[in-house]
Amino acid sequence: MTVAMAIAPGVYARNRMFEFFNKAGVSRAKSRAATLRGIVRHLGRARAVTVAIDDAVAGTPAGAEFVLRYQIPAIRLARVVELSRLELATLRLLAARAGASCLPPDEADRALVDAALAQLLVSGEGDVARVTKELGEAPTRTRAPSIPPPGGE
Repeated sequence: MTVAMAIAPGVYARNRMFEFFNKAGVSRAKSRAATLRGIVRHLGRARAVTVAIDDAVAGTPAGAEFVLRYQIPAIRLARVVELSRLELATLRLLAARAGASCLPPDEADRALVDAALAQLLVSGEGDVARVTKELGEAPTRTRAPSIPPPGGE
């Protein structure tokens, strides 16, 4: 869900999917997606960008696997963010799309993100698949018939 919300933030609008946003985990996914989009905005001005494997939690399934560090000297910002492998792959794709060359994506990143998005659509999470299908089948607006002006055609 984080990947989808990061790549296409407007698709999952809270006003259209209010019940969906009340489910456990959705607010966390929304928060992580916002974090990824915020990092992408920073990367254009960032210096000393490094990605390291977090040895303390690399073996745990729920822990972060990577640590991203960067600085923006102009505003005296130093940031450290723990990312999962999927979040890092998503960040690399978003950064490339935004023109930031400091985190270039590779084919493994593309495959990982594509697999996550595909799994989201076909998973047992019926709400996401149902809403995505409904949004794709949303009726288009029909134009009201024009009324001729009074006194002539």
